[in-house]
Amino acid sequence: MPATGPSADLTAPETTLDRTTGRSPAEPTVRPPSAEIELSRTRSGPGAATWTPVVTAAAPGTAVRPDLAVVQLPGLVRLVGFASSWGMEFQPLPVPTGTAAVVETTAGRSSNQAMPWLFAELADGWYAITVHWSGNWRFSLDGQRLHVGLRPEGQTTTVGDGPLPTLPAVSVGWGADRPAAAAALVRHLAASGPTAPLLTEWNHWWPYEDAEITEDVFLANAAVAADLGLEVAVLDAGWFGRSDAGSDWVGQRGDWDLVNTARFPHGLAWLADRTREHGIDFGIWIEAEAVGPEATVAARRPELLARGAAGEPLGYVCLGSPAGQEHVRRSVSGLIEATGARWIKWDFNLDPGDGCARDDHGHGPGDGLLSHYRGLYAVLDALRSAHPGTLFEACSSGGLRIDAGLAEHVHAFFLSDPDWTEHALTCLWGAAQQLPPRQLLHWPQSEWRGEHRFQKVDYSGTLLTVDRFDTMIRAAMLHRFGISVRLTEMRADLRARLRHHLGVYDRHLRPLLADGVLVPLGEQPLHAEQGWRQPAFQLTSGRQHVVAGFRLPPTGSWLPLHPRGLDPDARYEVRDLGDESVTVRTGRELSAEGLTAADTATSVLWSLSPCS
Repeated sequence: MPATGPSADLTAPETTLDRTTGRSPAEPTVRPPSAEIELSRTRSGPGAATWTPVVTAAAPGTAVRPDLAVVQLPGLVRLVGFASSWGMEFQPLPVPTGTAAVVETTAGRSSNQAMPWLFAELADGWYAITVHWSGNWRFSLDGQRLHVGLRPEGQTTTVGDGPLPTLPAVSVGWGADRPAAAAALVRHLAASGPTAPLLTEWNHWWPYEDAEITEDVFLANAAVAADLGLEVAVLDAGWFGRSDAGSDWVGQRGDWDLVNTARFPHGLAWLADRTREHGIDFGIWIEAEAVGPEATVAARRPELLARGAAGEPLGYVCLGSPAGQEHVRRSVSGLIEATGARWIKWDFNLDPGDGCARDDHGHGPGDGLLSHYRGLYAVLDALRSAHPGTLFEACSSGGLRIDAGLAEHVHAFFLSDPDWTEHALTCLWGAAQQLPPRQLLHWPQSEWRGEHRFQKVDYSGTLLTVDRFDTMIRAAMLHRFGISVRLTEMRADLRARLRHHLGVYDRHLRPLLADGVLVPLGEQPLHAEQGWRQPAFQLTSGRQHVVAGFRLPPTGSWLPLHPRGLDPDARYEVRDLGDESVTVRTGRELSAEGLTAADTATSVLWSLSPCS
């Protein structure tokens, strides 16, 4: 039987795993960037802290550059981050340390171009550093000082007569090695993020898009999803706008008060009710900020639109405007009230750049992007308060707006549009070092209706082996779980395996995901059969652990997987979650000898529970 007791400390790695044994990094020194900024240490935890900058020494009317903090990096050895673009999220990004270097985003979305996290190896350990912001940020390295701030364009604060402005926070985690520093930061960030039940979902998008989705198709898949044990059926794009079966979702974005009755003749409330009659909750997609080129709302409500310096429309509702905030809040709230939606997938598929430059929105011409994201956070908080039973998932062309700022206002992030197994594990390796697994969502390899050379898979045909299917599903089980395939056409034996995996998820993974941390055991796999080909991860909550291993081609025999943070003197029940076989080993044995799977398998899950 599992025993209770002190939590395993993933911030203190086993000496058998830590090539830097004896290193103990000092708590970081974080200083204000200028005399105009005062830094307040607003939150601290084991191995991590958050600093919030406040403008204090500027007269009303003064424009203050959005410089946030300076982090000292004593004995800097190397600095690494992640580059990011559509379908290429979480790609390794080494930062030169012998000269001045800048890592930043300019697109207006926090993780389009690069991810707002850096990892610094120092002489005595590692720091993991992030900025809590969804717009354009900047890390500037100057010797052994890292300047953290926002790009000033569209994000310059002007001091008014009211309360002094607060700027986005900066958080740092520290530890003996990179996984330990990242785990400390993730635990710290988890404490400030909202929580919601770890619901499982089926989403209609990739196999049907907006071209083939209908009431009948959606309800038939929802019925199968309910039978398998999935908990929410999510209607993705294609339900809104003019009533035309051939309309394109991109052009119609913004007309959320119109339902495409050519596809959904009975309306959304009817569809949601019929979905629940099948024994599964209803969820729905919305790109609440966007305004497509064919949307009628642009002509009906021109005062809502964000515009650039030349007056050009930017394609979204400016949430720096009180009217814009109210419009978006009402649109989403109305959708939830009409359908009883348990899940909102909140997408954002455009780059706002430097943001709105209008002077009639309640913000100035120089802080449009800053005001938009402050408004977005306020709208999300109001919606969560009004609809506490609804889960809010953030998506942005896949994973192009993932950051610690938005993580304080949503329950989950979609990591990337593509999801073939190699790419999914590449993303997971990066995301696990940034946010808690309860806030991560990525699907097992989807059946794409469109073209993508790595996404070709047919769950109804005979070519897909059960072992490969198991590996696809397991790669998506270490965080929130969802799937986007033609469930009605899936092979019977694969449906049975999916039902089995959902049972494993429910019994062994979901309880750990609620407050657990996910740590990579080894290096990152990369696209095109590059990087580490045997990625592995450890999910830990308290003294309970799940270790997952994967073999990607080309690869040879399994290498041992060494768990972290075990009590060397404790005895652990080691259960193979595939065949349910059980062995008992000590923490010392597991750390030294590791876990090894059969060479016939390409993936494996083990649970590790202390014996009573």
